[in-house]
Amino acid sequence: MRLDFNVLWVEDQQSAVASSRQRIEHLLRNEGFRLRVQFAATLEEAQKYLDDHVYVDHVDLVLMDFNLGPGPNGDEGLIRVRNVMPYKDVIFYSAQDGQNLKDIVSSTNTEGIFLASREALADITFSVFRNLLSKVLDVDHSRGLVMGATSDIDYFANETLVRLFDKADDKTKLEIINLVLRRLAQIKERLNESMSALEKIKHASELVDHHALYTSTDRLQLLRKTLKLLNMQLEAEKRMSDYVNDIVPKRNELAHLRVEIDGFARKFIGKKGEVTIEQMKDLRVALLEHQEVFEALHKAVYTEGKLKQ
Repeated sequence: MRLDFNVLWVEDQQSAVASSRQRIEHLLRNEGFRLRVQFAATLEEAQKYLDDHVYVDHVDLVLMDFNLGPGPNGDEGLIRVRNVMPYKDVIFYSAQDGQNLKDIVSSTNTEGIFLASREALADITFSVFRNLLSKVLDVDHSRGLVMGATSDIDYFANETLVRLFDKADDKTKLEIINLVLRRLAQIKERLNESMSALEKIKHASELVDHHALYTSTDRLQLLRKTLKLLNMQLEAEKRMSDYVNDIVPKRNELAHLRVEIDGFARKFIGKKGEVTIEQMKDLRVALLEHQEVFEALHKAVYTEGKLKQ
């Protein structure tokens, strides 16, 4: 799973479904997911995506309009989609109130197709989305989502830090290296303290409290300080501080949850009690916002002339 929900949308009039798209984006974002849409105006264009096996592997849902203007219509599209993706969820819709979509689907001999009017398209899409999530999105899978998203953030942060270092003048590069050396001195001191503490442990359970190197959090903090040195992207720098202080501790706690098994049910227990699905949703929503900050920063740094001073 990932925080992106990918939709292949076969529709020849994108403006006609703009409000539906906005509502779907809003509903998904409230669940901590981001809508990604690839529009295709014709079946021929859609076929190019269907022929790309790498692309097809990442499609979560297909939206298929019936009336596609000149050329084959959506009923032919259903057949093509099912030939390539026999088990992928598909929503077949039409703007024409009198259109009997059920009969049209029956004539194509395709199965597993959801039907919707254009007015109800957003709500039907969200219902299908929630149904997909209910099958896989327990607390355990949510942990994987959080770990994956924070790994993406680490990647963007590391790449951005390297790029900023390369673009800095010699004086600033020296200041950045000095920041690293000062942090390493702190880590060395912390390691020495941990070694002393480890020599005095009385129980194996105490080992978990002693782990230290130049961690991803250290690199995030270095990136923050580098941005301040360069006096750029200061709003992003503040958001990064919020991420380090609010999200990273929750991410770290998820890695050490205790599992309680009761029949088919699995409960995950943290320091403050059971971690619930609702708590994981709130964490996804916050994490998605932070992920977009890091993505935008990475893009700005790697786009010449777009750095904000």
